[in-house]
Amino acid sequence: MTKEKLMKSKRKSKLLSIKDLTSELYSSDKMKKGINEVELTNTWNKITSKQIQSRTKKLFIKENKLYIKVSSAPLRNELSNNRKILFEKFKEEHKYLLEIYFI
Repeated sequence: MTKEKLMKSKRKSKLLSIKDLTSELYSSDKMKKGINEVELTNTWNKITSKQIQSRTKKLFIKENKLYIKVSSAPLRNELSNNRKILFEKFKEEHKYLLEIYFI
């Protein structure tokens, strides 16, 4: 197969509307994961104080479980004690979450 024929066969033959194109883009797994992490960070910033936010190193999702890395052991202990309350607040906006872990 020539290079031109190979390139033509990979392209989609139908035209897509912008709505279809953006929904297709957002439905990709990598894009969905990135958007979810941004939304989780925004939720975390809404429900926590500036002091907690400054000690938060990283938020990430793995298998629908939220992991929050904090730099302070006493803060990690305090957050773990309030895990149920924090989980309920996250669950309001992010129904797919199963659990929260503080590391």
